[in-house]
Amino acid sequence: MGERNDEQRQALRLRRALIGMIGSLAFVVLAWAARESGLVDVQATGFWLLYGPWLLGYAALVALIYTGRNQRFKDPSCTEAQILWAALGALILYPLAPQLAGLCHLALLVVGLFGAFRLSNARYVVMNLLIAVAATAAFAFNRFAWPGLGDTVAASIAYTAFLLAMAVVTVGGLELNGYRRVLVQRNDQLTLAFDRLREMAIRDELTGIHNRRFLMDVLQQQKAQHERRLEQVFSVCFVDLDHFKRVNDVFGHGKGDLVLKRFAEIAQKAVREEDYVGRFGGEEFVLVLVGTPKDNAVLVAERIRKQMTGLSISDELPDFRISASFGISEHQRGEAVETTLARADAALYEAKRAGRNCVVLAQDPTPEEVAARAEADAELSASGQRSVVGGNAS
Repeated sequence: MGERNDEQRQALRLRRALIGMIGSLAFVVLAWAARESGLVDVQATGFWLLYGPWLLGYAALVALIYTGRNQRFKDPSCTEAQILWAALGALILYPLAPQLAGLCHLALLVVGLFGAFRLSNARYVVMNLLIAVAATAAFAFNRFAWPGLGDTVAASIAYTAFLLAMAVVTVGGLELNGYRRVLVQRNDQLTLAFDRLREMAIRDELTGIHNRRFLMDVLQQQKAQHERRLEQVFSVCFVDLDHFKRVNDVFGHGKGDLVLKRFAEIAQKAVREEDYVGRFGGEEFVLVLVGTPKDNAVLVAERIRKQMTGLSISDELPDFRISASFGISEHQRGEAVETTLARADAALYEAKRAGRNCVVLAQDPTPEEVAARAEADAELSASGQRSVVGGNAS
């Protein structure tokens, strides 16, 4: 789940950066149109010497997010860098075309709102103050550099209106930032609740290990990997606690629950992190040993069996011991997971017949037997689908 959230956040960052990039391109197109109309007094070479590196810089920011290298930074969104770089584009045009001060003001207002989506309140205010100060410097430059250009009073009124609008944008951005933080907090709470519900759905309530439903999904995933990569074998170990009913009868169900928990702990410590341990029901457990051939699976089962044999149940009856029987099968390519489980279950039955407290390895089926069983399963599945279709039709 965490990985999925990280991917979604990264996609959102990239989407925002692309939106900024598109806005920057649109701004440059408008600036170029103004130059063609004679409103920007700069040669084409000079125009692209100014705006070419600016566009390349924005493209570099997008590439940084696209490649994932932004995740090394404290702020993976590179919010402040995007704001400053976008504001720079408008500030470049300001002294080149005083007549287009309105366009520059509009661009700076849009940039000023952008920070509300990511920055803290304090940093957001600081960034907008920096934009206002830079705009003030550009406005002062225009007044001194082009004293006779346009109506000074009108330009001063437009600039004052920009400052007032920037103040309104900042206040509105702070409100928006507050709402955003509340939504983020609630989303985190919902995500946490969903994760808890998911854990409850895939975990056995008593032992805390995986349940039958989850193990069946794992087996299907392992089967798919084995079909794609022949060397990706896996083994299934069916476990049954011997004479478990006697534990409940002699010591009570509380002690029986404790035995189930202790087995779950022993089994989890005996396997690797990539393996799976689950309770199938009652005193039956299943181990899915990933990338493990049958011979190695026997070693794992023997390790667990010996630890269980040394487990003391009660201080009053120190000689009373609990044991476990194991049936193991290695999945064969083309075989249904239900068949793999059935072979392990049959091996477990043989372990019970052999006197319990032992490990029995199921015999591998021949390729012909696997093919025949797969064909039979396919026919059974097709027959069931036809029955469903026929029932719907009637």
